Amino acid sequence: MKRILLSLAAFVVALNAQAVDLKPLRAPDVDAVLAASQGRPQIVEIWSLDCSYCRENTARIVEWQKKHRDVRLTMIAMDSIDDNAAAVSQVLATLPLPPQTALYANAEAIPEKLRRALDPNWHGEMPRTLLIDARGTRQASSGLLQPATLDAWHR
Repeated sequence: MKRILLSLAAFVVALNAQAVDLKPLRAPDVDAVLAASQGRPQIVEIWSLDCSYCRENTARIVEWQKKHRDVRLTMIAMDSIDDNAAAVSQVLATLPLPPQTALYANAEAIPEKLRRALDPNWHGEMPRTLLIDARGTRQASSGLLQPATLDAWHR
């Protein structure tokens, strides 16, 4: 019985992973992705499968965003979409993301090209969060975010 339940749970996770609309992201496309909020504030969460704090940071952002529905959420995995699409999709399917969250994964053969396009001052530490206000002004943060930081940015 236990095996049947585990198999069923694995099947449900696999179905959810297939439902994720993961898009490839290349360096030349970054400006359009960051401008996609069209005058609304946007949080861009940059994460990786092997980042131990990334899922916790995402959970904090999602919880905060529930009270700030005007803020668009964009998730960018630095893992290669060619090699890790299934794993990235599976993780994203388990997160309580709002349905309108934009989901991307690295499509660059050299990840540093995408990293530099996202934030030229970023050295690769994760999680990396870009806070973009309604005027397009960017503020970057590495590590776990506190709700007070998000509140101060969103004023």
